[in-house]
Amino acid sequence: MNSDKQRTVMLVDDDADFRMTTRAVLESAGYRVLECASGSQALVAIRKEKPDLVILDVMMETGSAGFQVAQDLRRDRELPRTPVLMVTAIHGTTPLRFSPDTDGEFLPVDRFLDKPVAASRLLSEVERLLG
Repeated sequence: MNSDKQRTVMLVDDDADFRMTTRAVLESAGYRVLECASGSQALVAIRKEKPDLVILDVMMETGSAGFQVAQDLRRDRELPRTPVLMVTAIHGTTPLRFSPDTDGEFLPVDRFLDKPVAASRLLSEVERLLG
């Protein structure tokens, strides 16, 4: 990484296998990774840790928990404007299609990727969002 300061990524997903593999990918690229298994845990942890980036699933304790977390993050004036990369399998379970380009108020995230996502694609999106 180009920065002297290690960047922190908060990984929010209820799938332990996804968290484990994604953590390995991110740590191998030099990122510090924090994990949460639910949206409710994530909000508390994000407020405490103030990560540089949040990777967020949609379907956790409820089918739309990630949408609520993203909306709550954007409404919280105490938090800096943290980039959010939504990585989810929701398009595989519903005919509805979501995009931050067309659903900005409902889906206030910076990027949206469908699972499964290749490690190289994930890293390129993380690097792009962190500048």
